Amino acid sequence: MVSWGRYQLVLTLITCLSYAEAGHLDKPHSHHTSFTRTSLERTLDAIERLLRYLDRNRGSLIVDALWGIRMVEGGLKDALESTTPNTEPGLVERIRGLREAAGEVAQRGLYYAHRNSKVQFGKFSELLKRPWVYQNLVGGLARVDPDLVFGRMSTLNILPRESDYCLMGIIGSGFYEGNSCTITDKCWKQITDLGQRDYSITHQLLFFFLIRDFNCSAALEHRGGRDEVIRIVSTFCTNIFIEMEQILERGVLPGIEQDLIMEQVTFCGAAGFVEDFVRPDILPMILEWQRDDGCFAPYDGSHLSEAIALYKKSGNRTAVDPLKAGLEILNRANFKLREAESLPELHMPGRRLMSEAELRDGCMMHMSSVAGGAMSVYVSAIIYYNLYTDHDGFLRPRLRYYAGLEGSAYQGLVGGCLLLALLFLAGSFCQRPLKRLLYSLSTYCYVG
Repeated sequence: MVSWGRYQLVLTLITCLSYAEAGHLDKPHSHHTSFTRTSLERTLDAIERLLRYLDRNRGSLIVDALWGIRMVEGGLKDALESTTPNTEPGLVERIRGLREAAGEVAQRGLYYAHRNSKVQFGKFSELLKRPWVYQNLVGGLARVDPDLVFGRMSTLNILPRESDYCLMGIIGSGFYEGNSCTITDKCWKQITDLGQRDYSITHQLLFFFLIRDFNCSAALEHRGGRDEVIRIVSTFCTNIFIEMEQILERGVLPGIEQDLIMEQVTFCGAAGFVEDFVRPDILPMILEWQRDDGCFAPYDGSHLSEAIALYKKSGNRTAVDPLKAGLEILNRANFKLREAESLPELHMPGRRLMSEAELRDGCMMHMSSVAGGAMSVYVSAIIYYNLYTDHDGFLRPRLRYYAGLEGSAYQGLVGGCLLLALLFLAGSFCQRPLKRLLYSLSTYCYVG
């Protein structure tokens, strides 16, 4: 017969470990299915094709494209560091090989990016010297929050030149060379302004990645510190999510909105909003946008807005540049929005690290850059949270992360469980008075 002490031991350990699994974060909603191994392999194949294309055309690289390569390198580095002894060796070697290839392509492209865009290279050279490793900005798995939806759109016009100076102040380049983590009150107002949209808001979010990446958190202590950063980042990604969902619902405009969606997935996915942005329904769409040669360009096919088809039928039956068509339709929509809300002219403030550049073969450099970022975010998240499976469709993040506990906190919880087990086992072999004492102590630990 199993004694009550041994029964209580088993019960306590089960409860303790269940607490470790449940943690302090709500489980992601069950509608988010996991990725198959095939989808992971397809993403790695797409990254390899993109790197090969950019390497072949490195003579045309601009700053944005080079930074995109650094994003791929950093994302794969993060994925590699997230592997465990249980990760298939072949998969680990594949990721390692692609990470090394990205680093080599970036090194070979430095000269050409500097040659082709000397001014921009001088401003942002600090971003191009090393991999851009993703930083979780909210400290765990996060979800968008309906309570954080913008009450109104902003009327603040952030000029690209001003945004450049704010960025250079953080990374310590250009005018601020040698003085990183410089955040003026004017810059803080710009990067925290609520009510921006499109690229403006994704680039506001970029500033917080750079603040984290360049160890500038101390500069935020008198501005609310970490709690304020989490609130702002959560607000940005909630409203970015709304924009993305609206685009997906009505159909994606070729070119500009393809580019925007991939940038939204990259930044908010990396920030910690995995379930809302790193989704199985978006990944096939991104992979479909890649050409056979590895480049990304305006895609005139499925997932796109019916407005493009209507545009083609409206008197001009000749071939239509899908990028120009998308821009024209978007501009019309923005004009109607301005009339309805009496807003000033909509703009794309903030820094598109550089303007888009189209190669002779139609390849879009900025779009290819953010595509690399988005795909590497997918790989990093799939590996880190164990999202891929060939057996079922459930999202199963890692135990230590799921609990909202990292490092020593998680180890302390497991250590507490082991201590309880030792107390029970010791009690089962002791004389009755000591046994009662040990059981009492372990019960006290359990209840406390």
